[in-house]
Amino acid sequence: MSNIIAFVLCFLLLPLLLLGLLGLFLGWLFFRGKKVEGDLTVEGEGALRAEADSLRARVQELEGRVSTRDTEITGLKGKLAAAGAGAAAAAAAATKTDDSDDDTYALEWRNRYLAARVKYLEGQVAEAPKPKAKAKPKPKPKAAPKPKAKPKPKAKAAPKPKVLYTDGPTDGAPDDLKLIKGIGPKFEKDLNSKGIYYFRQIAAWQRKDVKMVEGVIDSFPGRIDRDEWIAQAKGLAKSESKAATATKTTSKGRKKPGPKPGTKRGALTAAGKPRQKPGPKSGSTRKAAKPSAADAALEKYFANVQKFDPKARKPVVQGIVKYCGVSLKSRDASLVACSDEAELKRVANGFVTKKLGKTSGQMELVKEVCEEMKGERFKNRVTFYYLAAKKARKLGQFS
Repeated sequence: MSNIIAFVLCFLLLPLLLLGLLGLFLGWLFFRGKKVEGDLTVEGEGALRAEADSLRARVQELEGRVSTRDTEITGLKGKLAAAGAGAAAAAAAATKTDDSDDDTYALEWRNRYLAARVKYLEGQVAEAPKPKAKAKPKPKPKAAPKPKAKPKPKAKAAPKPKVLYTDGPTDGAPDDLKLIKGIGPKFEKDLNSKGIYYFRQIAAWQRKDVKMVEGVIDSFPGRIDRDEWIAQAKGLAKSESKAATATKTTSKGRKKPGPKPGTKRGALTAAGKPRQKPGPKSGSTRKAAKPSAADAALEKYFANVQKFDPKARKPVVQGIVKYCGVSLKSRDASLVACSDEAELKRVANGFVTKKLGKTSGQMELVKEVCEEMKGERFKNRVTFYYLAAKKARKLGQFS
């Protein structure tokens, strides 16, 4: 048993003792001369207090310096404000002095000018001549009484236009108002109901008459000016007056020259054919008479129509030319613009509806004619109306 105890003490307690000594040695070796945080010694605490006291003293010193500086700055600001107020007062005093000097100088010169002006006026008054006494006017001899002038004959007043509106046709058969472009059967009936039967009545319209007529007939505003009713009526009235004059001249006894006495020349040849007018003899230098401007224009329109209808008849084309009237004299009015929708509507409502009497499909008919004349850059109005009447089968109205 003693052996066992001796064995335990030797081999168990002895190593533990050695390990404890080794730990103490290592702790001393690693931590020698080092301070442990959180554990202040008396010397350390005293050092910290001394350092805090020195810092407090330094802060108090700095605060004293700052307060001294603030006091100095406040004093300087006060001195600066006082100096600024003094400068402003001095400037105001100087300005006031200058102004007073200027006012004094101006008044002085004003007084000098007024004194000189008074002297000048006094001199003028002294030198002025005294006004002479007015002589009594001599009585004028009485003039002999002038003979009374004969009253001048009153100038004849210009003849007033004939009455525009009557109860019925009072000057012969009424004119065909449909010859005016823009007037169809309906407009002609409306105008006749208002007493308008002749071209001369429309030709004599003034602006107030146009407004009145537009108010009493069923018409689009501005249609009379746009279609130039008055200009067309003047031209037609002029042609009618010429025809009436020619008729009166013929009726007075002037007869057309016939064949010479003793000849058998008549209207027909021996073969029964119509006799033609004799032309210039062969070899003679005499030229045939030139066609009139109207005939030349008709030939031009007829040739243009034949481009689209080689079988066209000249009397039909002549009737359409007569219907268009004076509107063909204007280049713009003598053409139809298919690109203008308003123009197509005017043709459909004016010519197709009112002249041809078509009540449906007017725009389709107009567009068909535009398609047919597509190759023509300038679409002649006569040709356009001819093709429209042909498609509507109304060419008989113009023959």
